[in-house]
Amino acid sequence: MLLSRVQHRNVVNLYGYCAHAEERLLVYEYVPNESLDKLLFSHRGEDESEAGRRRAVLLDWKRRYEVIVGVARGLLYLHEDAHTPIVHRDIKASNILLDDRWVPKIADFGMARLFPEDLTHVNTRVAGTNGYMAPEYVMHGSLSTKADVFSFGVVVLELVSGQKNSSFVPNQEAQSLLEWAWKLFKKGRSLEMMDPTLRSTAVPEQVAMCVHIGLLCTQSDPKLRPDMKRVVVILSKKPSTLEEPIRPGILGSRYRRRPYGPRGSSYSLGESSLGMTSASNASSTYASTSNANNTATTSNPTTARSQTPRSYQEQHSIQQ
Repeated sequence: MLLSRVQHRNVVNLYGYCAHAEERLLVYEYVPNESLDKLLFSHRGEDESEAGRRRAVLLDWKRRYEVIVGVARGLLYLHEDAHTPIVHRDIKASNILLDDRWVPKIADFGMARLFPEDLTHVNTRVAGTNGYMAPEYVMHGSLSTKADVFSFGVVVLELVSGQKNSSFVPNQEAQSLLEWAWKLFKKGRSLEMMDPTLRSTAVPEQVAMCVHIGLLCTQSDPKLRPDMKRVVVILSKKPSTLEEPIRPGILGSRYRRRPYGPRGSSYSLGESSLGMTSASNASSTYASTSNANNTATTSNPTTARSQTPRSYQEQHSIQQ
């Protein structure tokens, strides 16, 4: 089986399968800490303060950042280093499992597609989860690795904010988590979307950088999204210049290709013990240079605040 050849630290391992009459089972490695969504989001009937305490204890900033990096590496493997490139199609918090060492593992390949190396995209029946699907995929059935990049960007913003995109409560400022993140970014106030439970553990420049990456990954035009190799390089703390994102992809609106703006951001990231009470001090290492979780399927593809660093404000989205 193809999945048995998929071997990576950040992809769940398939040990075997069992087929008896009409019953067919896949046997995966045991992952004791279950899925990310059970820790990150509040559950129906759960007291919000209790959920906040759980996140503060089990998902501090260091652990969330490690999840972001791990999922990025897992996707890079699937897109470029697997025997045959694979597009997962359903990257979301519930499909990210955490092992006994809290290492994130991408799981559930029921919607995955093998992706021919000589093609930039394929047209296919749309299948995925509301709130995570890229607009070009939902509206036109156009599938590429950039669809996974979009989903990854949503997960990054959810990890930063502690809020679920599909159940975001619209307000006067924004109709979605992505729009809220983008508007705060444009005002130089990205840190305001951070989960309050992260105040004591967050590294301000890392948080702001992750918001920036999340917005770049959720750009309306897939050509404007970075590939996972570039995302991994940025997250590996290697200095990288990031272009300024435009409005993220929102379902129901058309996207058109726009050239990159002349201004961007450069991150030179190192470990920091800065507290959130004075994020502006981070500018010394932060340089600037310029639903519910419902699965959707359709067969018609045509149709505690603190201020962000000043330098940031100045420069301101397997089957075959």
